[in-house]
Amino acid sequence: MAGDQKRFDEAMNKGHSAAWDQEWEQAARYYRAALEEYPDHPAALSNLGLALFELQDFDEALQVYKRVALINPEDPIPAEKMARIFERQGRLNEAIRAGMQAAELHLKARDVEKSIEGWQRVLSLNPEIFTAHSRLALIYERLGKKAEAVSELIACASLMQHAGDIQKAQQIVLYALKLIPGSAEATQAFQMLKTGQPMPKPLRPRGGTGPMRMAEVKQLEAPQQTNQPPSMDPIAETRQRALIQLAELLFDTPEEFSGAETSSSRRGINALMRGTGELVLDPSTRTRVLLHIGQAIESQTMGQEKQAAEELERAYDLGFSHPALYFDLGMLLAEKQPQKALPILLKAVKHPEFSLASYLLLAKIYYRTDNYKEAATAYLQALRLADAETVALEQREELRQIYEPIIEAQAQMSDIQSLKTLCDTIADQLLRADWREFLAKVREQLPPPSPQSPPSPLASLLLESRSSEVIEAIGRIRDFMQQGKYRTALEEAHYAIDFAPTYLPLHVQIAELLVASGQIQEAIAKYQLVADLYNVRGEAGQAIQILERIIQLSPADINTRKKLLRMLTEQGRIDDALKQYLEIADFYNQLADLDTARQTYLDALKLAQQSRRSRQWAYQLLGYLAEIDMQRLEWRQALRFYEQMRSLQPNDPTLRTRIVVLNFQVGQDKAAYLEVDNFISILEGLHQHEAAIQFVKGILFEQPEKFELHRRLADLYKRSQQIAEAISELDTLAEHYAESGNYEASILTVQEIIHLNPPNRQAYEAVLERLRRAGG
Repeated sequence: MAGDQKRFDEAMNKGHSAAWDQEWEQAARYYRAALEEYPDHPAALSNLGLALFELQDFDEALQVYKRVALINPEDPIPAEKMARIFERQGRLNEAIRAGMQAAELHLKARDVEKSIEGWQRVLSLNPEIFTAHSRLALIYERLGKKAEAVSELIACASLMQHAGDIQKAQQIVLYALKLIPGSAEATQAFQMLKTGQPMPKPLRPRGGTGPMRMAEVKQLEAPQQTNQPPSMDPIAETRQRALIQLAELLFDTPEEFSGAETSSSRRGINALMRGTGELVLDPSTRTRVLLHIGQAIESQTMGQEKQAAEELERAYDLGFSHPALYFDLGMLLAEKQPQKALPILLKAVKHPEFSLASYLLLAKIYYRTDNYKEAATAYLQALRLADAETVALEQREELRQIYEPIIEAQAQMSDIQSLKTLCDTIADQLLRADWREFLAKVREQLPPPSPQSPPSPLASLLLESRSSEVIEAIGRIRDFMQQGKYRTALEEAHYAIDFAPTYLPLHVQIAELLVASGQIQEAIAKYQLVADLYNVRGEAGQAIQILERIIQLSPADINTRKKLLRMLTEQGRIDDALKQYLEIADFYNQLADLDTARQTYLDALKLAQQSRRSRQWAYQLLGYLAEIDMQRLEWRQALRFYEQMRSLQPNDPTLRTRIVVLNFQVGQDKAAYLEVDNFISILEGLHQHEAAIQFVKGILFEQPEKFELHRRLADLYKRSQQIAEAISELDTLAEHYAESGNYEASILTVQEIIHLNPPNRQAYEAVLERLRRAGG
């Protein structure tokens, strides 16, 4: 049954729009909707595969590309993309097979350059693939690149020699000498074969080492029994995550996935450098950093942890900064160089996906150095994070906060044996492969909390603390707030603070009560204090939430906005930071402080390079900058911004109109008409003839004195078979020429009208006669 073409087109267009904005989940949803109409449509499947790849859902993307390959078995692109996915998954053998298939299909389609790239990519995965070298030799020979062909033939001969087929190896070398008689490379190979010397095996071509390193990392997590999933303790699990993230940095961004439009929007290694992310590495430094990362992964997977740590330290010294580096390096140093590991792990602990394992490593270091109080604190922090995984998502943050008075109470303990017992108990619970299942069973032993109370912490089973009092107090405070008894709730909160003075959620509760009572400035002061304390503790996420609450209460507080902006950037929340930039700039716009607003947009434009949606952000920010320069009457600068926007979105008629009009306004008529002609050509190439007509009419509306536009509009009407409209435009143009004394041009224009055979042809012939007399 045929699908609905209109629904299909609409879904595809929405998918393309979402993909442009790099909203990949939305894009995938729209492409799936398109496939509901036409399940085997190759373009819809390919675009869905792209969206899934960007979402790193490699398994489903692979299945999608397999479907495309079945539908279009002669198309090399699905095989090529499957090869890239296998590389990302560390499945080198499958990547090689798919890559060879893609290269063969490219050659069959007579796309020689793509075929060469494909064979070279195969050799980057395994330089001892005889078929790849032989195909390259054949291609190079047919292209007349004899030197390259000889090099590939020598590689084939080497592989034949090592396989024990000396006769075949000699035949290959003799053929190479036939291609280039006297070739030094072939002559040397022939002598080695005659004397029985082993020829050097082919070397791996220069290129990304990502697939090899990823394969090594994946080998680490392979379960001993293939029918059972791997099970790891938090440290081993996080180590695996860190290695995968580091290995992903080694991959070249494949253009066939990202496309020219989005490849620049990815966060490259430059965005991972210490500082603001604006530092641009020179190519040699970047190469060295990637080399050290690759060698560190290789060494670590081979059990050479000392060498791995040295390589990661070298990468860090060159300016490389990444939470995966902090954790992996800290873990490698923790056993032998604990004092060196401490500051590095304290950096890793600030990043949520590495916090739990980092706290465990810190706890083990403190424990071994007899610093039991710090060890107990770190272990409780680890338990706090692990415990949160045993409750519903919406309860996790509240449970994590409940641990604060427990940790504070533990900090007052002085009995060494009690501290050691606490450390040993938590270590037994967390440093085990089944830690999630174990904690879930422990939680089942806790009594269920009352409806208004947060969940009880597992730590309450480990040590005597006043956490139960805090939980009960929070329940009472919420009850009073629901009843509108704010004064009573405030008294209850102050009472609870007496036995949990460092429990920041209580201070937040007090701030909320102050807001409810209309004491906004007092609430803001309390929030500021809480935000600063969260930041000092390294809990940036909580600090950010508090700062956002302050801005809700006081939108014009620029200092708080700048503090929030800095923290968002440090946490890698680039899109949220850019939204803050926009709000700050809007504030300055309202104050008519255009210079400061403009600088704010420029700062945001630099930061936007780190966003995965950099093109969308750049387009938006350049638009704001152009608008400000228009207000400042800096038309030429505004024009430059609009031209940059055009490179990002070349098919926007509104933008093109602005560029044309601005060129006219600054006296660049030639550039304006060239812009008009270029965009008309683009639109007609897309068969959007009506859009081209509306584009020219829009410019004429703003620039009615530019009569040459009537000529372009008339031509568009003629090509669209709208003869009456074309005659009308030519009539206007002929009249203008006559009034300005350009009788020759007017005569030619009237002749063109007559050629179109208008209904009032005789009248135009009479006009033509008068023009001839007037023009002599």
